[in-house]
Amino acid sequence: MAQDEGGGERRSGLPVVVLLLMGTLGISTAFGMLLLLPLYMQELGGDEADLGVVLSAAAVPAVLCIGLLIRYPEALRPHVVVALAIATYGLGAAGASLVTGGWTPLVGIGVLLGTAWAVVYAATPMAMSGMVTDEERAAYFGYLTGTQQVGIGAGPVIARFLVETPLGFRGTFLAAGVVCLIAMVLTLVVGALAPDARTDAGKEGAEENRSSAVSFGAAMRHILGSEAAYSLAMILLFACLFTSMTSFQPTFAGARGLDYSVFYVAYTVAVIFSRFVLARVAARFDSRLVIAASVSVMALAVASFLAVGSNVFFYGISSAFLGLGYGLALPGVQAQAVNVSEEQVRQRVLPMAGMLFEGAILGFPLVAGWVITSFGYSALFAVLLAFALVQVTIAWWRFLVAGRSKGMQEV
Repeated sequence: MAQDEGGGERRSGLPVVVLLLMGTLGISTAFGMLLLLPLYMQELGGDEADLGVVLSAAAVPAVLCIGLLIRYPEALRPHVVVALAIATYGLGAAGASLVTGGWTPLVGIGVLLGTAWAVVYAATPMAMSGMVTDEERAAYFGYLTGTQQVGIGAGPVIARFLVETPLGFRGTFLAAGVVCLIAMVLTLVVGALAPDARTDAGKEGAEENRSSAVSFGAAMRHILGSEAAYSLAMILLFACLFTSMTSFQPTFAGARGLDYSVFYVAYTVAVIFSRFVLARVAARFDSRLVIAASVSVMALAVASFLAVGSNVFFYGISSAFLGLGYGLALPGVQAQAVNVSEEQVRQRVLPMAGMLFEGAILGFPLVAGWVITSFGYSALFAVLLAFALVQVTIAWWRFLVAGRSKGMQEV
C-alpha cells in the first residue's frame, strides 16, 4: 500500500488511480458525444419539450438503481458497478444509432442512457473514495470530476466533427458506443489491480464493522440531520444547473446564432483550470470560504447569460466563468458532505449525493424543456439564477456559522 504523507494509507497506487481516470474520461467523452442528441431530435421532428421527455424517462429507474447502491453499498465492488453501467451506456449509444423516422423510440434509449450515466456518476466517486484518505479526498474528487468535465466538454466538439463526415449522427453515436467498450475494459482492469476494501481489514475489522453497523433508516436520519444535509441540498441545485446548461446548449446556441462549441470549449478549459490548478491554491484557505466564493462567481456567470444575446465574446466569457465557479465548488461540496458525516454512515453519503444529483439531472430537463418552449431561454436562466442564489445563501451562511463556532471554541 502507498503511504500517505498525512498519516493515512492510500489503498491503491497512482497507476491504478490513473487507469480509473482514463476510464472516466472515456465514458464522459461518450456522454459528451451524446449531447448532440437534441440536434438529431430536431432532424426527427422533436423540440426542447420532447427532449425533456427523453432525458427524464430515466429518472425513476435511475433513482431506484442508486437507491440500491445506498441500501447495499457493499454488495458489489464499485469498479464492477461502474463497468456494468458503462456497458449499458454503450448499448444505449449504439441503440440511438439505429433510430430513424421519428424521435419516439429515443424515449427507451433515454432510459438506458440516463440510468447508466446516473450509476456511473454515483459509483465512480465510491471507487475513488476507497483509494484515498480524508485529506486527499477533495483533491482527488477534483481530479475525478475534472476528468469528467474534460470528456463532457470534448465529446460535443469531437461529435460535431464526426457528424460532418459521412458518419453523420448515427455513426457518431455508434462511435460513442465503441468508446464505452474501451472505458469498460479500463475500469475492469482497475478492479483487478486495486485491493478489495471489503476484505482488506481482515476478520477483526469485519467484526468491528458489524458491531458498529448502522441500519439503513438510522443512517438516513444521521445524514439528513447533520451538516451534510446542506451539502446535499447544494448538490441537488448544482445538478439542475449542470443539466440545463449542457443538455440544451446546442439548441440555445442555434437560437442565438452562436456556435455551441464556444461554450463547451470555454467551459471545459475553465473547469480543468479550476480543478487541476486553482484547487491547489484554494486548498490553502478554509474549504467553506472557497465554496462560498466559487458559488458566488457561478451565480454571476448564470446572470450574465441573461445578457449574452448573440455576442460570441461575451458568450465565451460567461461560459468560462461558469466553469470556474462550478468547477471549483462541486468537488468541495462533495468532499464536505463526506468529511462532516460520521464514519459509520460515510459509505452511504456518496451514493445518496449521486442519487440526488442524477435524479435532478434526469428529472429537471422535463421542467426546463417546458419553461423554454413556454417562456423562452431567458425564463430558464432566471430560474437557474434563483437556484444559484439559494446556493450562495447556504454557502455563506455555513461559512459564517462555522467561523462563529470556531471563535467560541478558541475563547
